[in-house]
Amino acid sequence: MMKWVATLLLVTPGAVLAETELDFHLCSAYVQQSTVGTQIENEWPINLKLTEVGTTSFERFTDANIGRMTRIIVGGRVFLRATISTPVPSGTLRGKFSSLESAKAWQRTLVGALPAAPCGVN
Repeated sequence: MMKWVATLLLVTPGAVLAETELDFHLCSAYVQQSTVGTQIENEWPINLKLTEVGTTSFERFTDANIGRMTRIIVGGRVFLRATISTPVPSGTLRGKFSSLESAKAWQRTLVGALPAAPCGVN
């Protein structure tokens, strides 16, 4: 019995950590425009401009979750991962990638293959 309790106590912190990371899903209704930027210090940025509804949803989400780790999800894949330090009212996001090929692959997804759902927090 004692061995089981020790195992449970060791697993609990990992379960708590997994729950602290939040997901925000980008969908076709939330993304207005995306562009691949110019290489900066061995990274290729993708700049996203959210629609009005996407901007409002993301601002509410960031305002309610300051200090929390967040993943921006696109079609089940992590586009961006960051800790929210301040609300984001601008509707502008930037992902950074290690290669032009990776940035272009994300760009193709963001331009033509965004899912209709899920959107926002789920």
